[in-house]
Amino acid sequence: MSDSNNPAHYGLVLPLDGETRIRRKSIFESGSEASSPQTPIPVNYDSGSLTASDDEADQQLKEKSYLAYNPPPDGGYGWIVVVCCFLLEFFAEGPTSAFGVFQDYYVNEKFQGQVSNATISLIGVLNSSCMAILGVVSGKLCERFGYRIVPLCGVFTLSLGYFLASFATQPWHLLLTQGVLCGVGAALTFLPAAVIPSQWFERRRGLATGTVNLGIGVGGIVWTQFNHMLIKRISVAWVLRLISIIVLALCTASILLIKTFQSTPVQQKPNLQSLRNRNLLTFMTASFFTGISSLVPFFYLPGYAKDIGISSGGGALITSIANGASLTGRLLAAMFSDYFGPVVILLCAYALTSASVLLIWTTTSSFAGTMAFGIVFGLGYGVIFTQTSAFVAKFFGVDTLPVFVGLYYTVSGLGYPFGPPIAGVLLEKTREWGTPYLALKLYCGLPMVIALMAIVAVKVNTGRNAA
Repeated sequence: MSDSNNPAHYGLVLPLDGETRIRRKSIFESGSEASSPQTPIPVNYDSGSLTASDDEADQQLKEKSYLAYNPPPDGGYGWIVVVCCFLLEFFAEGPTSAFGVFQDYYVNEKFQGQVSNATISLIGVLNSSCMAILGVVSGKLCERFGYRIVPLCGVFTLSLGYFLASFATQPWHLLLTQGVLCGVGAALTFLPAAVIPSQWFERRRGLATGTVNLGIGVGGIVWTQFNHMLIKRISVAWVLRLISIIVLALCTASILLIKTFQSTPVQQKPNLQSLRNRNLLTFMTASFFTGISSLVPFFYLPGYAKDIGISSGGGALITSIANGASLTGRLLAAMFSDYFGPVVILLCAYALTSASVLLIWTTTSSFAGTMAFGIVFGLGYGVIFTQTSAFVAKFFGVDTLPVFVGLYYTVSGLGYPFGPPIAGVLLEKTREWGTPYLALKLYCGLPMVIALMAIVAVKVNTGRNAA
């Protein structure tokens, strides 16, 4: 029998229930272990069960049963899970992409003359940072208490944050409510949306995770227009209260419908030695510098548009178009990730975002040029955050998703405080320049170039066969 026809070659195991299942080899298994033939275990057909000839074979059987692999269904109820996780992304992360509308209103109307852009940007940064930095904590809580109790607590916290923010009379009130409280709530809410779809899909995993991540892009479009339109008509306080009510109702319903799928009888703990893996460390470096750059355009585009003579409605439109392009990028990533692999897709995405900032945004001050920048940047930005789960699942296994995806967002969150706040300081210090936003634009573009170089390094390290 050739190796390709040998069950041991594919890691076939015979668990106690009598079904034959397949465990895929880990990329971290040594060559000798991965290729060595499996020791046959005698089968006693009379007793109707597997029996070992000695204690050692008995132990081997237990280990194989532990590692029995039950392939995901690649569909079925998994699509219901995808829709529900889409809604969680829509409500947990969508409003963050639309924070620029709130920032413009807080700086130029509600607290006019009292605070700077840098101070108000801290509200959005605290929201994003808490959501990202607490990713690992959220993952461990989900492993301990389950994927229903933890996100339900997150939804309540998120809703409470928006509701209390509606009564804010000082900027620091917003820092604690719309910043910290909403960020903590979002951290507990969004992680299941990032993790659970990958449990239900294998062959279509890129499509499933990409579809879920569309929720952020769609949320950015809807929330930008929703906030801009209603702030002018009914006040920012009632906009925040409406968001609170909508989040509480629809996210709760979505969480109650989400179910997990377990591929193995007993979940394997992540191999912590993987943290020393060169590709993982390089990928986390890209995550940190992405955190520095990614929020700057979304926070400052409305104000930038006003400063170059575009109306507030035009600024909101550009931000919406950028979020729409982000949605398109997520769709394209969902379609092509399973064919080209997450590393290649990420490489293209970082190239787009870097070029959009340094080659388009820094050379234009017109409505058309700013719109072109928003479209190209949005395309790349949308792709980047769809590939995290696919990358981790490909290189480190589905069982590592809660911890390693949480780690990715934590590292990204560590970069957020170095993004919009410092960009705001640069803007205030360089206003007397002929091009006051030039320093902000360069500060946005250069970290993205460093992230691009990190992804190139991952591609070189993994070679052709690990796209």
